[in-house]
Amino acid sequence: MRPSTAAVTYPVAGDARERPLLAVWLLFALAVVVPVLPALPVVGYLVRVLTASERGDSMPPFLADGRTLLRRSLGGTAVCLVFLGIPFAALLVTLYGVVTLDPGANAPVGRILAGSTAVLFVGVFGTYLAPVSLITYGREGSLRRAFSPGALRPVAGHAAYFFGWTLGFTALVVAVGVGGALFTVSRAGPLFGTFVLAYGLLVAAYLWGRAVERARRR
Repeated sequence: MRPSTAAVTYPVAGDARERPLLAVWLLFALAVVVPVLPALPVVGYLVRVLTASERGDSMPPFLADGRTLLRRSLGGTAVCLVFLGIPFAALLVTLYGVVTLDPGANAPVGRILAGSTAVLFVGVFGTYLAPVSLITYGREGSLRRAFSPGALRPVAGHAAYFFGWTLGFTALVVAVGVGGALFTVSRAGPLFGTFVLAYGLLVAAYLWGRAVERARRR
């Protein structure tokens, strides 16, 4: 099977079929009503998917071993907060500084552009390292190891990982764009949008997992 076809069909392939995709979709849809909390198990499952795809396995069942899923959810959330939460907090600070300017004041355009560019760079870099860290955590169950430069550097610096990560990131950006547009559809918009987001996230996780495997193998 061609890699592109494998990536597109990955969320509905394997013994579990479409059930994990359905679970992720429903949790995302519920998170629209009850923010954050329903999406927490998705983080733990994402760790499982990344680790499974790195091994070359199909999509794992969603609810298998609930205790481990809970632990991976908490640990995976910690990893995401380190790599993605800090840039997001910096972005909020930058936006707060812009909106709180006095109406007649001269905006420091240079500093705003420099700050925004730096936040964007840090955010992309965090997104680049996060899959490697999550897979390391999923394999070894150690947060210390997940943040270890010795675990991150050999993979993150490999061209095979960069190429695969770029494909996954592109797939995720497209899914976010299409999903965001579908959110504007009346009534059923959030259902359509969250389905596209769930599907795109799982496709990206597959591409990132395979990229880590190729980088480690070479």
